[in-house]
Amino acid sequence: MEPLVENLKKQVTCSICLDTYTDPKILSCFHTFCCKCLEEHARKTHRQGKFRCPECQAEIDLPEGNRFDRLSTSFIHNSLLGLLETEDREDLLKPPFCSKHKNERLRYFCSSCGACICPVCFAEDHRGHEFDVIEKALQEDKKYIMLNVETIKEKANLFREEIRKCEKTSEDVELIIAFAKHDVSEAAQHVITKIRSQEKQLLESLEMTRRERIERINSAKQEMESLTKTTLKEKFQELGGVKVPKHHQTTFAKFNAASQQDLTLGFIQLYSQLANAAKSTLEGLDGTFQACVEAEFTLCPKTAEGEIYNQPDLKDQVELQIKPTKDVANVTVREREDGNLTLKFTPKVPGAYSVKVKINGEKLPTCPFTLPVKERQLVVIGELDLKFNQGQEFQVPNGIAVNKQGDIAVVDYHGNCVFVFNKEGNCLKQIGKEGTGPGQFKNPNGVSFLSNNEVLIADQSNNRIQHINIRTGYVVKTFGKKGERKGQFKTPISICLDDTERIVVSEFSNNRVQVMSKEGEALFTIGDSGPEKLSTPYSCIPYKNIFLVTERDNHVIKAFDASNTFLYKFGEKGNQDGQFNSPRGMCLDSSYNLLVCDYFNNRVQRFSLDGHFIGKTTVPLQSPFQIVTAPDGRILVTSLKAKKIYILSCCMYASGNLSPIIYVLKQISSQEAETLNGVSASYALKYRNQGEEVFVIMSPIIKCSNI
Repeated sequence: MEPLVENLKKQVTCSICLDTYTDPKILSCFHTFCCKCLEEHARKTHRQGKFRCPECQAEIDLPEGNRFDRLSTSFIHNSLLGLLETEDREDLLKPPFCSKHKNERLRYFCSSCGACICPVCFAEDHRGHEFDVIEKALQEDKKYIMLNVETIKEKANLFREEIRKCEKTSEDVELIIAFAKHDVSEAAQHVITKIRSQEKQLLESLEMTRRERIERINSAKQEMESLTKTTLKEKFQELGGVKVPKHHQTTFAKFNAASQQDLTLGFIQLYSQLANAAKSTLEGLDGTFQACVEAEFTLCPKTAEGEIYNQPDLKDQVELQIKPTKDVANVTVREREDGNLTLKFTPKVPGAYSVKVKINGEKLPTCPFTLPVKERQLVVIGELDLKFNQGQEFQVPNGIAVNKQGDIAVVDYHGNCVFVFNKEGNCLKQIGKEGTGPGQFKNPNGVSFLSNNEVLIADQSNNRIQHINIRTGYVVKTFGKKGERKGQFKTPISICLDDTERIVVSEFSNNRVQVMSKEGEALFTIGDSGPEKLSTPYSCIPYKNIFLVTERDNHVIKAFDASNTFLYKFGEKGNQDGQFNSPRGMCLDSSYNLLVCDYFNNRVQRFSLDGHFIGKTTVPLQSPFQIVTAPDGRILVTSLKAKKIYILSCCMYASGNLSPIIYVLKQISSQEAETLNGVSASYALKYRNQGEEVFVIMSPIIKCSNI
């Protein structure tokens, strides 16, 4: 056992004093030394608060207050020291005996059991086990331990190296940030110095201007005073011939702030005259103005002498006030090259608006004045001239959709089919018949184009949605069945896509709107809970995060957001503007106004998205059911009773003193067609403007309406 004792002594020997450890302390690099030895070494060799380890030369921070006794104690080495200081050290040298067989020495190591055994143990309990003499097993374990000690030392060295790198990086960060802070402060000081210099120059320029103008004013004042100081007798004749000078010195100084990108404050402009509100005028007020159409008129600024005022940045001196403010949007003032200013605003609803224009805080003599805003009427300009194949006709046309190519899909409710027409009005295909199989229908209702070649159809009585290719008639897929759960339907009435191409389905009997992915996966529902939950929903139009829904039997339109939160509602039963009698289909026009089929009132009404009435059709329609806008600007409306499709257009007014445009749908002659730059057309919209006939080319599938 002598080698064991020698090895223990080696492990507890200090590499500085070469004696047994006294109060062993361990450093951050994991090397151990006597406390006093380490303290003496550090005091002799430290530089800038650091000293190097005698073993590995790693840089170590001096302990706080140079208290080396507060360094971490090596408990492992203390334990080894305690073992060597045992009173009966000879016990370490005695051979070990078996605890079971007291007089037998431990001679073998059983690898199978991991235990030291005597010969008797081997004979009785360990026959057939792997074993070796204890000295050989000890040497093998020692080799394994020493090998792993070296590995741990290498690992410790790697850790120490990484620690040094971290410390170096930390120092670099501190240095780099310090330099960056200095650069920022220096740059800021440079900017401040430059701006202060500009400020001084501008203030000096203004002060010089002030002095010059005051001197001129005082000079004119002194000249006038000198004419009155002498006696009337002496100056009577002279005064009689002198014209009294008038003061025209109205210099106006303005500071124009510049963009801060080039680090300049701006510049000063001096104007010899100011725009005079009393002399300025407004033009273009005698035109006709409509709700939700941008109103425009012109401000002609003049000087006090009535001369044209043409100075830049006048718009900053002009104020345009319009009441009621809540019904006005997009108020703008823009300068024109001729020196005049264009004033614009958009009235949201029909009615009388109070307009006031001010220049430099002074209102024009004609202000405030009342500007009447008319309804934006919808005019019926005809009906679609559709060319069916032999034996085909509408029974009850209801749902309608138009793709980007101008192709029109019309659902026939009682015919249990879908007709597809091209933009010339020719019937391309009739899809479906009554039944429950794919491509068959029971009272189909809503339709929406998924692409130019594919449509989604609300198969109402089959309680499903069918996805069909209109070119081939092939059913791509169907989804949904009767039920109240997500992905199921009860009387799906209308269908459309939102701006993210999610599918929006109105369910009449489930009293909800269901939103689905393009693949038909249910995402969320709207209107099926809360105090304002839906009842008999007939149509839904999504716009951004708002879902507008008609309630057929409650005669209102309700708005919800995507979280199923009720936002607002408008409408009530009646036949006045903004009232409904069984509202049905809806769509958005090109100005994002809402068009609503007012079924039993036989009209279409137009509203802003927040529910303000804007206008309506000028003549009765027969039971308008569904409505859609076409790419060419036409508005198409299906009529159940008339079995036709109406064409609507917005009634536009000419500007200035011209009377409203009179629409006359006319089949034009070949000679008239030649006047339209050689464009081939069968029909044109014709109106008279102060006796002059003007043609607007329309689609050749329009025909005159008798309503």
